[in-house]
Amino acid sequence: MFPVNLLPLRTLPSTAVGQYFTLVRSLTCGVSRLGKKAEQLESEEPAAEDLPVTFVDDDAESTDDREARIAAIRNKSRLLPQHRNMLQGVLPYEQSQSWIHETVKYKRMMLGRYGINGSRVDPRVCFPTKKEAYEKAEYERVAFPFSLKQMMDANEVERKARMAAIEAREAEVARKLEKLDQWTTDLNARIAKKEAEARAAKERKDRLVEEVRRHFGFKVDPRDERFQEMLALKEREDRKKVKEAKRKEKEEKMMEKLQKKTAQLEVGESEATSEQSK
Repeated sequence: MFPVNLLPLRTLPSTAVGQYFTLVRSLTCGVSRLGKKAEQLESEEPAAEDLPVTFVDDDAESTDDREARIAAIRNKSRLLPQHRNMLQGVLPYEQSQSWIHETVKYKRMMLGRYGINGSRVDPRVCFPTKKEAYEKAEYERVAFPFSLKQMMDANEVERKARMAAIEAREAEVARKLEKLDQWTTDLNARIAKKEAEARAAKERKDRLVEEVRRHFGFKVDPRDERFQEMLALKEREDRKKVKEAKRKEKEEKMMEKLQKKTAQLEVGESEATSEQSK
């Protein structure tokens, strides 16, 4: 017999064996899923919208379905259904989509915009409930406590008072305009008097300075102390003279008044004696 040489067996690690069986199982699952998907596609029939126009059976399709399919084909705007409805002037939503759509304010707005038939809203929502009517009446009672007649009377009284104030103001302005000429004359007189007093004061100052210079007999600096002392002396003397002149003028005026009053008294006494003699 010939000797038989046996090949050595190669042993694989356990991790490699596990990875190999996992790969085989995933491939098997993928093949089975593909088979099921192909069977499902074969069993399903394509919808009428998905088929070209030439493959659609018009006899098997109802009129409503055909119109809906044509409308869907025509819609190229890519707008949302609610926006397209608003653009076409119909109710945006067939059913309420939010709690806002159930509010009275929203329903009233839809009724006013799309009408009774277009909005599908009961028109009775436009009328206030008993509670709303009571609250409105209470608000009007508090906010407007006076009646229309009372408000009209108050407005008339206020208007008359306003007109009286305007008339009084106009009368005052007219009265002051009448005195405007006199006020202008008085103002000009006061201005002229002040200017005359200023000129007289300047002339008096110049005269005193000239008298001081003549007193010294030579030219002296006005800032010199002797010049300032003599100038102050001359000013005091001049003020005394002015004061004395004013006193004499006042005495003369008083004497004139006394003489006039005495003459009037003498005339009155003479008239009284003449009447008594008669």
